[in-house]
Amino acid sequence: MICIKKCILCLLAVFMMILSDNAYANNERFNIQTVENVENSVQKKSSGILFRKCTENENYILLADYNSGILALENKSTGYTWYSSPVDTESDETSSPLIADELLSSNIVRYGIPEKRSDNNILRSGTSDCEISVSDTKNGIKVIYNYRKAGFCFPVEYTLESDYLRASLKISEIEETNPKNIITQITLMGSFGAGSSDEEGYFIIPDGCGSLVRFNNNKAVSSNAYFQPVYGSDITAVPAVKKSVTEQIYLPVYGIVKQDNAMLVAASKGDSNAYISAEVSGQSNSSYNLCSFTFILRNSDTFYMSGESNKKFTVFESGDINSDDIEIRYYPISKKNVDYIDVAECCRNYLISNGFDKKTKENYAPIYISLYGGVQKKKSVFGIPVTVKQSVTDFVQAYEILSELKNKGADSLVVSYKNWTDDGIENKIDTGSEPSDTLGGNTEFYKLRNFIDESNLEIYPAVDNRNFYSGNGYGALNSTCIRISGAYSRIVSYDRAYGIPDGFSKNSSLLSPDYFIDVFTKTAENYKASDFDGVSTGTLTTSLYGDYGKKNISRFKSMGIIKESLESLQSLKNGVLADNSNAYALPYVNHIINVPLSSSKFDLFNEDIPFLQTVLHGIVPYSSTAVNASANPDDTLLIAVATGSLLNYDLLYEETSILKDTEFDIYYYANYSGWLDDIACVYKLFNPIFSDIAESTIIGYEADDKKIKTSYSNGTITVVDFEKRTVDFNGEIINLRR
Repeated sequence: MICIKKCILCLLAVFMMILSDNAYANNERFNIQTVENVENSVQKKSSGILFRKCTENENYILLADYNSGILALENKSTGYTWYSSPVDTESDETSSPLIADELLSSNIVRYGIPEKRSDNNILRSGTSDCEISVSDTKNGIKVIYNYRKAGFCFPVEYTLESDYLRASLKISEIEETNPKNIITQITLMGSFGAGSSDEEGYFIIPDGCGSLVRFNNNKAVSSNAYFQPVYGSDITAVPAVKKSVTEQIYLPVYGIVKQDNAMLVAASKGDSNAYISAEVSGQSNSSYNLCSFTFILRNSDTFYMSGESNKKFTVFESGDINSDDIEIRYYPISKKNVDYIDVAECCRNYLISNGFDKKTKENYAPIYISLYGGVQKKKSVFGIPVTVKQSVTDFVQAYEILSELKNKGADSLVVSYKNWTDDGIENKIDTGSEPSDTLGGNTEFYKLRNFIDESNLEIYPAVDNRNFYSGNGYGALNSTCIRISGAYSRIVSYDRAYGIPDGFSKNSSLLSPDYFIDVFTKTAENYKASDFDGVSTGTLTTSLYGDYGKKNISRFKSMGIIKESLESLQSLKNGVLADNSNAYALPYVNHIINVPLSSSKFDLFNEDIPFLQTVLHGIVPYSSTAVNASANPDDTLLIAVATGSLLNYDLLYEETSILKDTEFDIYYYANYSGWLDDIACVYKLFNPIFSDIAESTIIGYEADDKKIKTSYSNGTITVVDFEKRTVDFNGEIINLRR
């Protein structure tokens, strides 16, 4: 009997050891911190992940695994659940153990070691690198991630709001305890909404006009993963070789669509330093399709040491983290046959809630005309090369172009006039309102002004003070941005054939954001004193960069400076005409030109969509890129009509041969004489459409190889037929073959 008892006790001991080993294995995988009384709150259990209800509201239930920090967001009306990480990674034969751990990680940290000039060091919260502790908050949970060995610790709060889930990280709460290591970037919930290999769906990438990346699109081998900065690159770091020409991300969002469920993901904070990444199955070294935000906490720069090795060195922003807090919002959308139009509507509402007011007016549908005044050109005087101011479109010629357009029937025009002052022509900082004598001076300019006023046209004199040459109190040494490497930031002209710096061209300087408010406050005062109603701000609304010298201006701080600068221009009656616009500038602009009609066409993309146009339409007047700049103007015209984009043309008066070896040589197509009849004709043809839909939003967009059908909130439907070159406008056929 005693022997039997001993045997039973031995078996129990062995069984307990096995349980202990399994528990240890799970603890090692998820770095479990003990949470009491979990069993009473269990809602779901999947693949060994134990979910507990954290909180709920009228629409959603937030659940979490208190061991791993993995979240689940359940729609109470449909029962559909979104997961922050895929819960079936164990069945994914494609994933290695490391990738499986990464998929189950709530965050991924990259850090640098300044002594080694290295930044290729990665930590994952789903591995033994990280200790996780979870506590309840009022409407969610707080998770502390402790990378003890590397010396990083930070809390992330996950909060359920009425119609979205918020993930937030305060920069001030990031602890860096290892003096050798610094955090450089972080990805929060990088696997949220991951699409498996047997799911149908797509990601919405706001690259240019917008594009779709369809799940499992078999492009893993033929293309690279997508990784691009929101609001464009920081141009302070001048590349040694010219980069490929791509479109920009203007909105800090992306979308996920899965059958009848979709999600708008918005970087509501930290957008100034955010990147969007996207990978399809196979490309991510797993069978999952992934899209997420990565936030740069410290920017870096590279430089080369001369000598035999020509070795590249990496340097980081010095001092404490100089970035905005991070906040991501996840807006679920449930609807039968939900698509990117619904996600765009959600994005529009999100922007409106952040101050993006309606600027459109009933039946208001102008054509946008960009005129080019003067340019610097080298000429030979007695055999000596001299740089002189060359008129391209003087004020008398501008009057002739606009009056002829009006006489031909194009009587609603919004005109921007570039390089109309001497400072503008000479690329100096331009805050004045004195017309250039080279173009005709005050007398001829005010004749032009009177004509514009009498004709009810709108003119926006243009200033673009980003790149400059020394003068007017702004110097190449004291007013120029400093790179992270400590060098001055110069704007380089690249050789078109080889993409390397052109040694024969003079480099301009990049104006420090520290001067923006002063420059644009002066501009506003001078323009108002001269009775100008509006201003065109050039690249101010699309360029976001820092100054990393003694001024210590990050992209985030620069974004605030730009908004304050644009605020100073609101005193002008007609406000600001923007040459495209990042999201943070949208509340301050009244017109937007050059909204792209295509994406960057990365190999990973499946098709272009008018996501940006759908967000903007009915809220702010916007135009296409210049129709006459296109290799096929008729196709551009038809796409513009299909996307509700008002029409835009670049025009100048002189023969384009005069533009050779000037900064205007890119406008070789813009001589006015060949375009006025076309502009007047398309205005008459399409103004009724644009007037009808001026205040309406886009509610439907169906496209195939031959036709695009667009539906608007006022009931208007247009059908563009690219084969027949026609537009069906509520049953009326408009034929472009004229």
